[in-house]
Amino acid sequence: MSLWLFDIDGTLIRSAGMGRAALEQAFERLYGWQGVLAGMFLDGMTDHAIFRQVFSSHGQRATPAELSRVGSAYADCLRRLAPTWQGGCVLPGVRELLECLQQLPVTRALLTGNTADGARVKLERYGLADAFVCGAYGDDAERREDLLPVAVRRSALPADAPVVVIGDTPADIAVARAHGAVAVAVATGFRYRRAELAAHEPDLLLDDLRDTEALLKLL
Repeated sequence: MSLWLFDIDGTLIRSAGMGRAALEQAFERLYGWQGVLAGMFLDGMTDHAIFRQVFSSHGQRATPAELSRVGSAYADCLRRLAPTWQGGCVLPGVRELLECLQQLPVTRALLTGNTADGARVKLERYGLADAFVCGAYGDDAERREDLLPVAVRRSALPADAPVVVIGDTPADIAVARAHGAVAVAVATGFRYRRAELAAHEPDLLLDDLRDTEALLKLL
């Protein structure tokens, strides 16, 4: 049995800015800070790292209690936005790949910078909430590299089980490299194009997840 770990934003779905809008609403609601994400590139960051950067930009220290408070407000704003949010989609090949893996000796899980609540809302909005058995999230650790051991532990697979990390940023490739996992880069994200991902030398580089044959060779 192998463990396949999927990033969410830019890998499984595009939410057309829903997460960004919800986070800005959360900070404005809690602290009166407007436009907190202006000019920030969020790709590959965990949510708690993003929260901390916002606090730092306002000269504030982010305590664990404040990070939790923001996370709760953010999830609430996401829940309010999701039912009527326009735009966004499940990315090409995602549903077909997940259905195929369901028939194989693969545990499908998440490795995402999203908080657990935020991930759940996004996946429910796009009909993928039941596709994964477990995950490691941005409120489990601020450093993305620290999430893979969490995901392995929650999967209940042996510590030496083969692991595949699938994502759209160099940060996802770095996670795989840090733990001896297979790195699959997919050029469906907002920021990084194929050539930029190739420079980080993933084990497999795809335009999108429609190339099921190439992915299944990893088994």
